[in-house]
Amino acid sequence: INYGIKMRKTLDIFLSKYNNPDLYFLHADMWQFPKFREKYPCRCLNFGIQETNMMNAAGGLASQGKKVIVYGVAGFVYQRGYEQLKFSVVNFGRGVTLINAGHNGCYSKCGIGHIPNDDYDLMNALDVKCYEPNDRSTFVKNLVTCLRGDDTNFIRLGWDNCEWKQ
Repeated sequence: INYGIKMRKTLDIFLSKYNNPDLYFLHADMWQFPKFREKYPCRCLNFGIQETNMMNAAGGLASQGKKVIVYGVAGFVYQRGYEQLKFSVVNFGRGVTLINAGHNGCYSKCGIGHIPNDDYDLMNALDVKCYEPNDRSTFVKNLVTCLRGDDTNFIRLGWDNCEWKQ
């Protein structure tokens, strides 16, 4: 069972069925999310490796009442975009949920930037609500909770489409 592929597919299916015209999905060059992108092409935005810009866009969208999900490799989204998370999202825009892929080391062979070891500490410093689902059902429940509220949230996912394990 490839946990990461199942979670990505679960996220794609969930997004394509979640009936909220104000929902945006921003990702950092992570998979294509074909169901959601096909159904809502203007609300599925790939920012490539520009995590800081992605975080500013998330804050701007949220400040206008939009719900935003930000998805990327563990470490990059919250580390590269930390100041933007602090200023653009937490202070000015609510309703942003960060989904951090591969937190448990599956990308470690790609270098130190792929290894998160301070995510909870940094999120707690900003009073961001943290979730760590261990199965698809819990993941969907966490996601629904996040989207129903106006908080800034952090969902930490494990193995994400990795070919190797340590």
